[in-house]
Amino acid sequence: MKLKDKKVFITGASTGIGAAIAVRLSKDGANLYLAGGKNEASLNETIQICKKNGVNASGECVDLSNLDTVPPLLSNAEQFLDGLDILINCAGLRSFSAVGDFTKDEIEKLFKINSMSAFYLSSLSAKIMLQQGKGQILNIGSTAGEAGVANFTLYCSTKGAMHLMTKGMAVELGPQGIRVNALAPGTILSETVGSVVEKDKEKEKKLMATIPSGRFGTVEEVADCAAFIVSDEADYMNGAIILLDGGRLSV
Repeated sequence: MKLKDKKVFITGASTGIGAAIAVRLSKDGANLYLAGGKNEASLNETIQICKKNGVNASGECVDLSNLDTVPPLLSNAEQFLDGLDILINCAGLRSFSAVGDFTKDEIEKLFKINSMSAFYLSSLSAKIMLQQGKGQILNIGSTAGEAGVANFTLYCSTKGAMHLMTKGMAVELGPQGIRVNALAPGTILSETVGSVVEKDKEKEKKLMATIPSGRFGTVEEVADCAAFIVSDEADYMNGAIILLDGGRLSV
């Protein structure tokens, strides 16, 4: 119970990595407020699983591409949790298009969900944490934020922005007791990625050939790593971009 009674707010928690992190942290005793996207049924399912682990949990679905939703969302989280110890920005959206094929709306939507909402939530959360003299922000980035990927440029750009946001905030907030880190997963078999590689075996083979460990990661492994980063065991970690990619970017 390394996170017993910690007050944790997680975005992107309906499915995939965000949901796995929520469940993992609930096993460590954290009380949770979870934000999801359109999938209200999956968000409620995640909340119920967390409650079965003996913690307080609630949440709501919200469109983070509308930045006006951010202040009331954080207010709801703070009120439910009676404070805030840890913010985990996991909400994300992918886009697979060539550089010349993006529309203005696509660019705005991805940056708002992947980068701007995380920046806004972190900024507002920092005000709460500064009053306490302590707190943590964990951004769920991507190896795509560290290396270019063809037909993935927009997503790479949004995650790259998140990674530099992490470093900048870590430098500014670290002296005031707030740790800011990023976890950058590689190819993880979430529901979305799993369905893609299942349909395209050639793509699966090409991806696998780039991973020295010879396999894809699981959402549970990402959640385990996230749980370590926000625990007291990682108290000296600040401004880090932690790669969890089976060695892919080492090649």
